[in-house]
Amino acid sequence: MENVNGLRTAILQAVNHFTQDDDFMVVTDFHLHLDTDTGEVAIADDTEMTVASAVVEEWVDLDGDDDMETLVRELKTLLSEMSAEGVFEQVSVSKPFSFVLEDDNQETIEELFYVDEDLIVLSDDLLKDMDKDLDDFFEKLMKE
Repeated sequence: MENVNGLRTAILQAVNHFTQDDDFMVVTDFHLHLDTDTGEVAIADDTEMTVASAVVEEWVDLDGDDDMETLVRELKTLLSEMSAEGVFEQVSVSKPFSFVLEDDNQETIEELFYVDEDLIVLSDDLLKDMDKDLDDFFEKLMKE
């Protein structure tokens, strides 16, 4: 996942594109387009203007659903880490906005990350063991 660091830089560049002036932008999504032949990920705004791009060599010639699931998981992890670092807090873009992975026809493959001031969207990875954790907590609480 070392080459994903280049994508991190591109996401920062896209976000910083909207913090460079005092104008408040209305952008609802950052659109990520993947070219599996080259591994290039282009990040565009709502006007389809590419504001940043990076090549992730590990994503050249992706094939099949398993590869796409891995790619989506890596992107979600990267965006979650960046959010936890406060990267998206200083953006001059109206909230909420999201990062969306799209195919060549600009059809949404997956909503990767949703940014809002007061709302946190929990991922399936976080929720998958929550029932067991809550049951364990409740059981421990009742014993005391």
